[in-house]
Amino acid sequence: MAAGFRNIVENHRREMVAQSFAAMAELDRFSLEGQKSTIRAALKDMGTDLAVNDADPTGNGDQSLIQSCERRDGARELYSIGGDIHKHATEGAFTELGTMCFIGGVKAAHTMIENVTKKIQQPYSRQKEMITLLETRDTSLRLSPLLLIVSAGKNASGQPYMDHAGVAKILLKSGASPDAKDVLGKTVCHYGAGAMATSMTMEVVDMCIRAARSSHLFGKDVELHGLKNVDMNGLKGVAGGFDPDSERRAVYLPDQQKEVWVKPINIRLAESNGDAEVEEKPMLADVQDRLGSVALHEVILQGREDVAEFLLIKHQASIHTADMDDMTPLKMSIGGSGMMMASKVRNMVMDVTRQEAKNNREAKKQATRRSCAACQKELGKMGGHQCSSCKVTVYCGRECQVAHWKKGHKAQCKKLKLQSAGVKLEAPSGDLAFGAAVSYRSGMINRGKYSIPDGASPEEKFVIKVQGINDMMPIMVYDESRTCEFSIGPKQPGFNEILTEMRKEMAWGGRKTFMKASFDDSGTCTVYPATAGVKAKYSW
Repeated sequence: MAAGFRNIVENHRREMVAQSFAAMAELDRFSLEGQKSTIRAALKDMGTDLAVNDADPTGNGDQSLIQSCERRDGARELYSIGGDIHKHATEGAFTELGTMCFIGGVKAAHTMIENVTKKIQQPYSRQKEMITLLETRDTSLRLSPLLLIVSAGKNASGQPYMDHAGVAKILLKSGASPDAKDVLGKTVCHYGAGAMATSMTMEVVDMCIRAARSSHLFGKDVELHGLKNVDMNGLKGVAGGFDPDSERRAVYLPDQQKEVWVKPINIRLAESNGDAEVEEKPMLADVQDRLGSVALHEVILQGREDVAEFLLIKHQASIHTADMDDMTPLKMSIGGSGMMMASKVRNMVMDVTRQEAKNNREAKKQATRRSCAACQKELGKMGGHQCSSCKVTVYCGRECQVAHWKKGHKAQCKKLKLQSAGVKLEAPSGDLAFGAAVSYRSGMINRGKYSIPDGASPEEKFVIKVQGINDMMPIMVYDESRTCEFSIGPKQPGFNEILTEMRKEMAWGGRKTFMKASFDDSGTCTVYPATAGVKAKYSW
């Protein structure tokens, strides 16, 4: 009885959700108030906490993940139609600063900011009036002024007075947050470096990516250090806005009653903030929205070569970020349609994977040689200091380790750590219990087994050959003795990681390669894709 009632209630809820999402497609026929009401209902049905948003007019509000596929589809629809941005534009309903962001009014935007700063005292980054001006959200999508530039601003017709990038510079220099998110969790990168990007929006995104690297300092007590002017080292102040032209951040020094512009590398959090350590955050282009998506997902789907180059080459965006449906940019490129497989965007992604593999192989080679990854000094068999995180890269000393971290190891460390740990494979189940490896030569099915091969011991690494055709067919796995022989299905853990490495091996047309694996005491197999290579690398 109770179960039946719950089913009725659930079916009714689904009907109501479907109705609210369907109404979004008809927004054009509603008044602005009608559009606001419709979008609000849809956001509620997506699981958005409207009370949190209402109580946070200058912040990101509720950024909880959108859990169901149905709700995520509703979010995509809302984003694709632009919510009620168009209605706000045609009816002049933006805030005053929002209007300047829409039309690219540099002088007016600058005047508005000056009018506020004349009435308040330094540090501006801590004044409510300044935050209210720079961060008040606009439209039902809750767009900050910066977000308005890359969403509504890119659709404004070109006029001589329009300078959207100029407005963005003023906002960032005054302290606008480059990390601001809309109601769906989307950043300037989603709007300005996605499928509908323009040269203007990518210019603004570039500024914001650079500003976001040090945005954790904004409004915090900081200390200057490492400056050539040694008299300034140790001075304490409060961090402010970011200047995209000089790549310096403002610091107000209360004791000296002056503002200075300093490179972020020479600014550190002061102990007065409590815990001075800052949790490492992803690069802005890798920040996910409430669907788990990044701009690169959309760029790959639409084949935007210019934007892909901007994200992948200029800013080294990650190809491994998985959305809520477990889809990464790499998986999209590997498993796309025939058109996608032949696209230049797909080739760019694969170039990144090859470069990553090359970097990882070089790092492992350096570790094997025991040479310093930074200065290449030979360290001998037992010499050097090993990175405590990835346990692969070694250095001759602390100085080289710090220098190499900033130069590039910071980006590689986590990947090396994951790759050295390997991927645990599931035992084949169902009708193909203990695996059925398909011979791609004979077409025969060989019943194998998911267990330690003859001659190997638990935790001991042994060589396997992996062989497959595409992302729709299982990968065949076997050792030299063929006493360990099983298959990995397309949806099983490790499939995509192995397929990626396999496709890099051009000697066999990307259909097979060798790598190492091991079994633990419980009988679980772990494969190590990072060890992939040609047969000559191994003993069989």
